[in-house]
Amino acid sequence: MFLRDMLCLTHKISDRLNRPQVSFVHFLEAMHYPPVSVESSLDFFAQALRKTSLNVGGTNRELFVLPAALDLTEIQDMPVQPSHLASNPENPWVLTDRLRALGQKLDVDAVFVDLRAGLSELASPVLFDPRVEHFFVTTVTKQSVAGMAEVLKRLHTFNTRLSQRERVNAMPSVVLSMLTDQLRKSEEYKDALNTLGLAYPAIDDQTMSPGLEWLEVEFTEPLMSVNSLRPAFETLKQSSLYKVAQDWAQTLQTQKQAVSRVSTLSATSSRTAAAALLDVCTRVQFAEQDNSAEMLVTEPLRNFVKHFATEVPNLVSVGAKGAGKTFTFLQVCRARTWHVFMQKVGVDPNGVSNALIFPGLWSKNLAVESRRTIADMRKEWFGQLKIGTEPPTESELSRAIEIATKNPPAHWDDFWADFIGTQLGMGGATLSAINDYLISVGKSVLFVIDGIEDAFVDPSSEVSRDAINSLLMLPNRLDELARRHVGVLVLVRADYVQSSVRQNVAQFLSRYAPFKLEWSPESFLRLAYWLCALANIVDNSKGQAETLSLNSLLEKLEPLWGKKLGNDNSKEAHSARWVFASLCDLKGNIQARDLVRFLKFASEIEAGRIGETWPDRILAPESMRKAIPKCSFEKVGEAAKEIAPLRDWIERLHGVTERKLVPFSAVNMKLESKDLIALQGLGVIYEDTQVAVNEARLYLPEIYRTGLGFETSVGGRPRTQALLKSNLGALPF
Repeated sequence: MFLRDMLCLTHKISDRLNRPQVSFVHFLEAMHYPPVSVESSLDFFAQALRKTSLNVGGTNRELFVLPAALDLTEIQDMPVQPSHLASNPENPWVLTDRLRALGQKLDVDAVFVDLRAGLSELASPVLFDPRVEHFFVTTVTKQSVAGMAEVLKRLHTFNTRLSQRERVNAMPSVVLSMLTDQLRKSEEYKDALNTLGLAYPAIDDQTMSPGLEWLEVEFTEPLMSVNSLRPAFETLKQSSLYKVAQDWAQTLQTQKQAVSRVSTLSATSSRTAAAALLDVCTRVQFAEQDNSAEMLVTEPLRNFVKHFATEVPNLVSVGAKGAGKTFTFLQVCRARTWHVFMQKVGVDPNGVSNALIFPGLWSKNLAVESRRTIADMRKEWFGQLKIGTEPPTESELSRAIEIATKNPPAHWDDFWADFIGTQLGMGGATLSAINDYLISVGKSVLFVIDGIEDAFVDPSSEVSRDAINSLLMLPNRLDELARRHVGVLVLVRADYVQSSVRQNVAQFLSRYAPFKLEWSPESFLRLAYWLCALANIVDNSKGQAETLSLNSLLEKLEPLWGKKLGNDNSKEAHSARWVFASLCDLKGNIQARDLVRFLKFASEIEAGRIGETWPDRILAPESMRKAIPKCSFEKVGEAAKEIAPLRDWIERLHGVTERKLVPFSAVNMKLESKDLIALQGLGVIYEDTQVAVNEARLYLPEIYRTGLGFETSVGGRPRTQALLKSNLGALPF
C-alpha cells in the first residue's frame, strides 16, 4: 500500500478488536443537526475514530473505519438520510464536503466511501458529485450489467453539463470482476463491454479513447470469503487488481517520477527531440529507402537462426504488407554471410557452414545505394564460385520473369531451378547439379528472395498463382537434395500465399509459423524504444531494445508519450495501450510500418506545434490524436495501390450516397462477397458473426476507418472496443 492513512466508510467488513463506536448514521445526524457546531462535531468523530484505528503494514499506515451502522436497527429507522443534506439549496454536495473535512481532521491521504449498489437517495449525493472519483464494480451477468448501465446512463447525462476538462476528470472506472479465460471468450463478455460502453460513450468520437476506464479482475477463490479487515488486506494482494490499485495510490503522492523525467528532458526541448524522431521515422518508414545497417532483432529473426543453427537455411517467411519483409531482406543481405548474420542475432555460428548470402530477387523500389551494394555483392560471390565473370543484371532477371509470365513454361519448377542456376552461371542446370557443384568447390549459398509483388502484380491470375506456388514449394525440392549446400529464404506477403497455395494453406502457414513476420504487443514496444534510440532521444540504448522487460519498456517509453493521454492521475487512456489499439486490426495484429508512420506524423505535428508543452513527454496527447487520421489516410492510399480488392471497393464506395457508418452492411456499402472475404483475410474488415446476416455487422479498425471515409455510429465505438478486447482476451499493457 502507498497510502499512509485511509478513512474507509463501509458496512460490510469490521474488526472485532478495533470495533468502531460511531457510525455513518450518527455522522449524518450530527452534520444535519450539529449539537454545537459542525466543527465541534467533526472533532468528536475524528477523536472517536482515532481510538479504533487499525495499523496496516506498519505504524505509519493507519486505517480509520466508519461503518454504515453499528447494528441493523440504525439502518431500518434512519432519522436523517444523505438526501436531507443534499437538499441544501446553497450546496448540494455538502455531504462530500463534510466527509472531506473529516478526512482532513484525521490527516488521511484518501477517503473511500462504499456506496449502496444501484440508484438510490442514499447514494446520489456522492454518486453525482463530479469531484468524487467513482469506481463501479460489476460482473458480466445480464442483471448486473443492466443495473450498472442504468447508473452509468444517469451519470453520463449529468456529466454532459460539465466542461470538457471536468468531464475528463469525472470519467468513471468500471471494474469487471470475477473474470475467467472462458468468460472472456463468451458473448456475455462482449455484450457487457458493449452495453456499458454505450451507457457512457466517449467524449471524443474520433479516437480510440474510451468513455470509461476499464479495469478487470480475475476470479480469485480466496476473495469469495473475507470476513474481517486484517486478512482482507493479505487476501487482496492475490487479486489481479492489486497492481492497478498500487499505481492509482501512487498518483496521490508527489510526482517524483514526473520530476525525474522533466530533468531528463531539460537538456533538449520536446520540439527538438520530436524533430530528431521525425527524421528517423521518415527514413525508416520505407525500408526500401533506408541505407542504415541498424537492425532490431525480433523473434522471427531469432527463429531463423535457432532452427538453422546446423544447416543452410531453407524456408518461407510470410508477412502482411508493412510487416518488414524488405527490411528483413536488407538486414540479411547486409550481413553478407550466414555466420555474420548469426552473430548479429547473438548466436554462435559454430556447427554450420558459412553460407554466402546471395540476393536472388528484390524490390524495384530499393534506394540506389542499396541496389549498388546488392550488385557488388552478387558480383563478388559470383567470382568466388569461379563459374563465370558476370552474374545477370537486375533488368535481365526482371525480363526473364516477364517473358515467362507471357509465355508460361511447361513446369514452373524448371523455371525456378534455371532462375537460380543462371545467377550462378549454371543456366539450365538442375537443382541437384547446382548442389553437387557447390559441394565440389566447398561452398554453400543462401538465396534471399523478396519483391515477389513487383514481379507478379496480380496474384489472382492463373499464371501468377502457378508461378508463386512453385516458388513457395522450392524449399521442399531443396530439402530432397543429399548433403544440401543451397538454401532459400523467400519473403512473401500473406495475401500472395492465400491466393497461390491451393491446397492445405493452413498446413503451409503452420509449417512456417515460427518465421512469420508479425509484431506482438511486446515487439511493438521494442520497436518504439529502438526508434527512440536511433533518434538519440530520452534515456535509450539500442542494445536494450532486445533485452528490457515489458514493464521496463513501458517505463522507458513514458518520456516519449507519457503514461496516459493526460496527467498520470487522470482517467485518460494509457498511452501505450491507446497507440496499440488505434493502430492494430480487430484481431490485435499490428504492422511495424504503421507504428513508424504514427511516430512520424505525431513528431511532425509536435515539432511544428505552437502552445503549451508537456514537460514530462515529447509527444503531446494533442499531437498523438491528430496523427491517427493522417496515418489512416496514408495507409489506405498506399494499400489501395497494391491490394486489388480494396482498390475495387474504394471505387464503388464513391457511388455510395448514404452516410458511411461503422458498423455497416456489405449490401449498403457495395461490398461484393469475394472482396469481403479477401479484405477480412487482410485485416481490413472484421465481421461480427453474432449479428444477423442482413444487419450491419461489419467493422473497420481505426487505422482504416478514417481513410476510407467512415464515421463511427453511437454503438459502433463501444462494440469495436468490445470486439478487440474479446479477441485479445484483454488489451495489453
